[in-house]
Formats: sequence, structure tokens, C-alpha cells
Amino acid sequence: MLIEALGSARARLARIGKKVDHYLLVEVMNPFLGALLFLLFVFLMFQVLRLAEMFIVHGMPFSLLGRMVALLTLSFLPMALPVAFLLAVLLAFARLSADSELVAMKACGISIWRMTAPVLGISAGVVALSLALNLGWVPWAENELKSTLTRLSNTEAVGAIKPGTFNKGFYDLLIYADEVDPKTGHLKNVFIFDEREPKTPFTVVAANGGVRPVETPSEFGAAVVLELKRGNIHQTSEESETYQKINFSKYSLYLEIEEGEDDSKVKPRRLPMARLLEGIADPHMKPRKKRRYRTELWRRFSIALSPFVFVFLGIGFGTVRTRSARASAVLVTFVVVLLFWTLLAYATTKGFSGKLPPAAVLWLPNLAVTILAIFGFKKATW
Repeated sequence: MLIEALGSARARLARIGKKVDHYLLVEVMNPFLGALLFLLFVFLMFQVLRLAEMFIVHGMPFSLLGRMVALLTLSFLPMALPVAFLLAVLLAFARLSADSELVAMKACGISIWRMTAPVLGISAGVVALSLALNLGWVPWAENELKSTLTRLSNTEAVGAIKPGTFNKGFYDLLIYADEVDPKTGHLKNVFIFDEREPKTPFTVVAANGGVRPVETPSEFGAAVVLELKRGNIHQTSEESETYQKINFSKYSLYLEIEEGEDDSKVKPRRLPMARLLEGIADPHMKPRKKRRYRTELWRRFSIALSPFVFVFLGIGFGTVRTRSARASAVLVTFVVVLLFWTLLAYATTKGFSGKLPPAAVLWLPNLAVTILAIFGFKKATW
């Protein structure tokens, strides 16, 4: 009889434990998803003007606009996931504390350590997703986004020419015009310097001109015809040491950018994990560059693994005996995030400079948060 009673009690406790696990999962996941959507919305709002310019000025199609929003969202996720998770844990346990549900659970024999188990399960999923994002998906998204922005910036030709200013980057030309009409593409008093062929650079001066876009088969390719009137061409040759001047009444210059052309320098944060590891293992790579690669690699791991620490910090500071805890959850999140990202920026700088080893200094933010988590979690084990 005693054995049966003990078995029945254990089964009942197991059922209660499963219900508590499910209850805590729901309590954490609901605010987590809400906080994640809110943070992504806030991050995207900072890009609204940029996207609006691309849509209005460059005539970007809706499909491409949606693609850019998706790429931006993907690049923001590594920052948003840990913050949303910390806020969710704080809000969940603050509500449970304010409604005395934690007291009821502890009275039923469910310890704070037992309540930590389902939250750790959620954090494991967040960490796995963060690692996948930081080590592969986000570098790909940032490369795609950078390449798209670089190519789109050349699709609106007239918009790139500012009147009364020497403009660089207009199809690799240096161009000046006294007056620019963005509607008609008309230019007045035009000066162009073309050094795409370094050995035979030439200068074009014209009284009037116009920019006429030309369709290309590529979505990202760009081409224009620069039509100039009443001017002259000045050309020099280094090989023959000659100078030529050609007068013209009408002169057309065809300019084109091929799809995929992007000369922007690839930064370490835009490199996938495989490229970082190859660079670190390359014996011929410069020490400074190799140090930057190591710093970037450990930075990604530091951010991705932070939710494990946030579990104990969120439970510790969310589990209080007063009913005012819910209002302080956002404040605690703000303070912790500010501390974490400040220390991360400091550690990244020290890692890049070589003053401290990246493998050690990049764990400084998680170490500081761990100290706070231990302090808060001890107070929660009443």
C-alpha cells in the first residue's frame, strides 16, 4: 500500500510538473514573441526614410522592397533576440510574483530551480537560432543588403548629381553641373573628368547636357546615355605624351554598371564563419587582420550565448515579493542591455587593437551580467 501510494504521489507530482512547465513556457513565449516583434518594428522604423528614398527616388519595385525589409529584419535579429528574451523572462516572472503565483508554486513543493528548467529550454532554442544567425545567415544577409544598396544607388542617375558640386561615384566619373533638373534630366554648364583608363584620361566640357536612362535586362543593372551639346574634349596620353582637343556640337557617352558589381570592402562582420576560420588559420595573413577576425568570431559567440545568462538574471530580478515588479522589468532590461552593449563595444575595441586577447576580453559582458545574475538569483531562492 505504501509503495502504491508513493508511486501515485510521484505520478501526480510528475503531472503537476509537466503542467507547470507548459504554463511557464506559455508565460515566457508570449511576451518574448511580442517583444521581438516590437523591437524589430523599432529597428525597421530607423530605416523607413532610407527605404522610402529607394522606393520613391530610385523607383524600387515592391518585390525588391519586400526583399530588403526581409534582409534588414534578418540582420537585426541577433541584437533583438537576446533583448526580447531577457525582457520576456523579466515580465513573466514579475507577473507571477505580482499575482502570488510563485508563492503558490513554491508552497506545492516546486522550487525556483525546477521553474528554471523550461526557461532554460527556451534559452537553448534562442541560443541555437542566434548561433545560426551570427555564424552564417546574418553575414549573408548583410552582404546581400550592402550589394543591393550599392547597385541601387546607381540606378537613379540624375538624383546622384548635385548642382554646383563636384560629384564622385557617378558611374566612376567626376561630374559637375551648374544646374540640374531632376525631372527632365537636363544639365547646364557640364564638366566631366573620366579616368577609367588611367593611361588616357580625358575631360569633357559642354554648355548643355542631358541624362537618358537605358533599360537593361538585369534587375540591378543600370545604364544611361549622357548626351552633351556644344563643347569640347581634352585628352592626354601618357604613352605617346600627346594632347588632343576635339570640338563637338553633340556628343553621347554610354555608361553602364553590370549586375553584381560591388567594389565595397568586405568587413569582418560580413564574413561567414568558414571565411573567418580560414583567415585565422592562414599563416600568411597579417597579424592585425587576423586579430580582427578572431575578435569578430568571439564577439558573435558572446552575443549568441548571452540568453543562458539572461535566464538566471531575468528570474532573479523578476522574482520579488512586491506588486511593483512589472513596472520595473523594462527599466531592468534597459540597464542590463546598456551595460552589456557598452562592455561589448569596449571589449571589441580592445580586441581589435590587440591590447587584450579577444578570446578572453569578449566574455567580459557575459561575466558582468553573470555577477548580477548570481546576486539576483540568490535573492529569488527564498
